[in-house]
Amino acid sequence: MKGCISILIIQCLVISAKNKSEREQKLFNAFTVVSFPNDVCTTSDGDSGTCYTVSECASLGGASTTSCASGFGTCCFLSKGCGGTTSVNNTYFVSGDSDTSPCSFRVCKSDSDICQIKLTFTAFDIPQPNTATLGTVTTIPRTQCQNAQFSASSAGSSANTLCGLNTDYHMYLEASDSCNKLDFTWITTASRNWKIHIMQIPCTAEWKPPAGCTQYITGTTGTISSYNFGSSTHLPNQNVKTCIRAEQGYCSISYTAVSTIGFQVGSYDSTGVFAPAVGPTTNALAFSGAACSNDYITIPFGGSALGATTTVDKFCGAFLNAITASTASATVFSSQLPFVIDFVSNGNEQDAAAAAGGVEVSRGYQIYYSQSTTCP
Repeated sequence: MKGCISILIIQCLVISAKNKSEREQKLFNAFTVVSFPNDVCTTSDGDSGTCYTVSECASLGGASTTSCASGFGTCCFLSKGCGGTTSVNNTYFVSGDSDTSPCSFRVCKSDSDICQIKLTFTAFDIPQPNTATLGTVTTIPRTQCQNAQFSASSAGSSANTLCGLNTDYHMYLEASDSCNKLDFTWITTASRNWKIHIMQIPCTAEWKPPAGCTQYITGTTGTISSYNFGSSTHLPNQNVKTCIRAEQGYCSISYTAVSTIGFQVGSYDSTGVFAPAVGPTTNALAFSGAACSNDYITIPFGGSALGATTTVDKFCGAFLNAITASTASATVFSSQLPFVIDFVSNGNEQDAAAAAGGVEVSRGYQIYYSQSTTCP
């Protein structure tokens, strides 16, 4: 009898231990921690967000939108305004109704391995530059950002200043160890609206642009435009380097003004004196080489044909053409790698006397490029 009781007690203990183990396993499964990468996602408004847990998003000051990571995360929209600082990738710098000038924002590296910062202007509409034409003096402040301006610091180089309408443009900065500063200033009550997406790019990213590029374009074909081109006035004191990635197997490139008004960038004669026969007159001309000394673009070894024996680097005037004094635009070819266009402008424009033939053209440029596998 005692043996039977002992066996029964042991069986009960085994069953009890088994049930306890099953309960503990179920309890553990109920509280299993789920981890997922903080991938980029799309918010309910179509903006770029980052997948975080709801609590992580709240701690960063973000707004939870759509779900991500199979429902375990939320697509977190991160934005800050004037006076803010961010060290988190994928953040927006946005305007607000109560903003006062000056308005500053600091972008600090999210990691020591950050080399570049890309600013994408989801919205950028501030007062236009000066558009004055012929007056009592020949040197005038046309193109200057006098009523409002934006600047962004870039390590190792001076900042480009923007104003006007630049929605959908972008700008690359070299990341600074002491943070990059974004500044808006204005002196008028005119409306201002901006929404700037900030992407931080690791030094190890294989897809990052070469150092020093202001804009970076990919694809075998595309269009390059000067800032504020859509509003008919280029900007002053520009030093914009547009880099075009040479696609695999492509070794030459051609550039064509998009329309009859797709290239209007200053004009000076070969001695550096303003050439008055530029502007809305029948004497509008293309200039190249030594004839361009103030506002111009550069296309390294640009020629009128692929493999041309005569090439020039600078282009200006009322048309894009490798042949000076031409009265229409023509395609410019180059096989110089890397593919780069630089835009340089000074701080003012010059208008000749009305009887002399017109004003210095100041619209800017919109250029179609096409890469080719044909090598000279």
